[in-house]
Amino acid sequence: MLTPIDYPISLDFDAENGTFEPCPQVTPRHLSDLKEMFSDQSTVAQILRENDPLIYEIRYYPFTTTKSDMALAVTRIFPGTIGNEFYMTKGHKHQREDQPEVYYCVRGEGFLPLDTLEGEFRAIPWRAGVITHIPPMWAHRVVNTGNDLLVFIGVFHLSAGHDYDIVARKGFAYRVLSRNGKPELIKQD
Repeated sequence: MLTPIDYPISLDFDAENGTFEPCPQVTPRHLSDLKEMFSDQSTVAQILRENDPLIYEIRYYPFTTTKSDMALAVTRIFPGTIGNEFYMTKGHKHQREDQPEVYYCVRGEGFLPLDTLEGEFRAIPWRAGVITHIPPMWAHRVVNTGNDLLVFIGVFHLSAGHDYDIVARKGFAYRVLSRNGKPELIKQD
């Protein structure tokens, strides 16, 4: 965590590569970190016997002052599939019930599934230039359905917290699968 700074901070952002400087934290997410998220567990096991591919990575910058907290997260999801399921983020719901988030797709294409985990579901088609407000208490993840890198920016309060376990337990109402070379939303069993 950085020391609180009460003056403006600017970062140099490379939209093409999805990187920025300075960057105090990079979190890689490999298949082994997400293995329970994919439906085709036999393919997951087979791939993990040979290697552990990088699915996505997140670059964080906490804008912490003595009076507030905000955070910037830039995520790079690589293209690919596990079986017929596209690479995706783990997905999370915020721990605090009053905390939204804003996502901005900078590069690539895919879907932003949103789920209350209690019956309401939305899947926002995503491409560069789309900005989405994610209301409090909606679980969210990003799926890369393209053949190229997908880059997006997330802005949120650090105090929101992240609950990944609830998504791992309940899952989303729909999965984004490749069918005849195109993405399709398939209802979970």
